[in-house]
Amino acid sequence: MYFFCTQMIDAKASGIEHAMMKRLKVFQANNQVAVILTRDYNRAYHRNLSINGLRDEQTINMFDYFQEAVQENVKNIVDPNKLIVPKDSLEIRKTGSWLYSLGDCLRMKITFFKEQHQRIETVSMFDSFGHEVQRDRYDVRGFLSLRETLDFDGNVANETMFTPTGKIVYQSYYRRTPDGNVINSLLRLVNYRGNDYYFDNLDELLRFFFDEINNNADGNNVFISDRSYIVEAGLVNMVTPRKMLCYAHNVVTTVPDKPLDSPLFDQVKFELASPKVDGMILQTKAQLDDLRKVSKSKKLMMVIPSAVLDDRELKGTNVPMKKRPKHQLITVARIHEQKHLEHTILAFALIKAKLTDATLSIYGFVNDEQLNDELKKLVADKGLTDSVFFHNYIVDLSTAYQNASLFLGTSRYEGYGMAMVEALSYGIPIISYDIKYGPADIVQNGANGFLIRPNDYRGLARKAIHLLQNPEVLQLFSNKAKRSAQRYSINHSWQAWKKGLATLRDKQEIQ
Repeated sequence: MYFFCTQMIDAKASGIEHAMMKRLKVFQANNQVAVILTRDYNRAYHRNLSINGLRDEQTINMFDYFQEAVQENVKNIVDPNKLIVPKDSLEIRKTGSWLYSLGDCLRMKITFFKEQHQRIETVSMFDSFGHEVQRDRYDVRGFLSLRETLDFDGNVANETMFTPTGKIVYQSYYRRTPDGNVINSLLRLVNYRGNDYYFDNLDELLRFFFDEINNNADGNNVFISDRSYIVEAGLVNMVTPRKMLCYAHNVVTTVPDKPLDSPLFDQVKFELASPKVDGMILQTKAQLDDLRKVSKSKKLMMVIPSAVLDDRELKGTNVPMKKRPKHQLITVARIHEQKHLEHTILAFALIKAKLTDATLSIYGFVNDEQLNDELKKLVADKGLTDSVFFHNYIVDLSTAYQNASLFLGTSRYEGYGMAMVEALSYGIPIISYDIKYGPADIVQNGANGFLIRPNDYRGLARKAIHLLQNPEVLQLFSNKAKRSAQRYSINHSWQAWKKGLATLRDKQEIQ
């Protein structure tokens, strides 16, 4: 079996998690048993899976596993009307919350999930001074999941987790250190398979979880670390036999545009040195070559791009440019300094000066609120408020892609560029900075788009204007974009994985 390991799958999944979900399709389409493993506790986890098109059997969350709650539906949906409330209390039912008071003192408060008004979110208990002393957190599926006891300062002192049937399965305790920090001092699995287990930290519990999963699947499985800084400690300390690969979703050196003259990240140094790590996966040959040169490492390395397109994307109709809204540009990038969206906006300002009906849509969740404000101010200062639209995060971008004429990419660095590949599948030519790494593998310069010297937003704007002012050329580029997307089919991706996994097996046999 294959296990893809990450922190969490949120409602607004990041590029790394999208890459994992695409990979899951590749493996399952080729009759390989693969599962995504996640670490963090999240009461809305199963709703998030549904939002992202995942089924429950395709993932296992660590806390779900120990809570015996890996299934989507549970029988024990708690009815808020049947909760035990303070006797003789004054009840006030508001939209989203119910309050219970004795005299002037609030004693109990029930809140509800916004999306499901009859599902309890939290139940809080208060002392006579108005301090919250206990907080029950309910899973979105309808059962009491976590009870928190709070200390004098309102910090969590201990936690208790329950199964959907109400059995206690996990407890954790917190203490204040001499320097004033609150730390998790003990984690305890309660009566797990007839025994109690004690752990000093989350990494130890995660290691135990991975070993349990490995044993349940008869051992010697392949674990792929997708968020190494989160899951690596658990993986490298496993005691059961397994193989471990680390997937590099982004750059591996501290100065991205100078990979041969800058240090490797400490995490990458560890992965290259550790005998517990069987190999590394890079997304481009250029990155692999640079890593070999700077590290001198003989660690097993393979090239497998994260970008994958399914049949729906590859076989969809390429909407002719003349049927799309005229001069509509798009970029898909989270609001983060890496994406260098200032240059996207500055380039668009030059395009707008030539083509007054041009618009720019920016899709991506906000990582940096201050930067988001600065970008919107830049838009306003350039007089582009009616032409540049920030759409935040949207799961399904198919309509946005079908309406776009060009994709602009101004990132400072990338691991690859999944959004660019998606754009190709909708016949959108790409104009991108030629950065480390990805665009040079995706963009066929002068055919399906243009590669521009990094930071040359004026040059990027000139190429965009040229294509937009020449509809026949733009359509030719669109046709080539659609054809070039075939390189990212599930079958092409599986061939790369099959080659890499065969190399891993050969390495193990030699040892």
